Amino acid sequence: MKIGIIGAGNIGTGLGKRLAAKGHDIVVSYARTPEKVAEATAVIGGGAKPGSPEEAVAHGEVIILATPWGVTLDVVRSLAGEMADKIVWDCTNPFAPDMSELLIGTTTSAGEEIAKAAPLARIVKAVPPFAQSLHAPSMDIGGHKPGVFVCGDDPAARATVVQLVSDVDADGVDAGPLKLARFTEPLGMLVTNLAYAQGMGPAISAILVR
Repeated sequence: MKIGIIGAGNIGTGLGKRLAAKGHDIVVSYARTPEKVAEATAVIGGGAKPGSPEEAVAHGEVIILATPWGVTLDVVRSLAGEMADKIVWDCTNPFAPDMSELLIGTTTSAGEEIAKAAPLARIVKAVPPFAQSLHAPSMDIGGHKPGVFVCGDDPAARATVVQLVSDVDADGVDAGPLKLARFTEPLGMLVTNLAYAQGMGPAISAILVR
């Protein structure tokens, strides 16, 4: 698929690297400087190209949103028209700057707020594995793939993101409508707290055992 990435940090490059290795056509954008975007492109490899956020959205059948939460809604509002009818894979976490708590949750979610900001886009919430796992040689955690719960109101868009999650070697779980991101985002907060505040390290994941 053609994929545009907005967010040239560790999550964006980790997802991009794994997706490019599966043959997806990547344009990456959004960093402090053009040089940072160029560096991210080199990390991703596989023919990935740098671009502006507008170019990434125009390129992508799927848009991966991997921006810091503090800038996310402004970025989405600025691109909302271009995002119409596109699948937007929301990877954001609405964490406080010190990562001690969620800034929103239980009555709404980052995914739902992004959907309000880009009402014509097909928003799918799926918090990816930790960046350290995405950049590691193997995603294996204790003999399991890390779990990724996929929420969205468009079943076809959810199925597409579940497949992309599989392409990065994680276990995508179709979790139903977007409002259930109200519960998957706090789960991401819990796992992040266990990994960093509680010292368990990033080689952990919430996994659905079937």
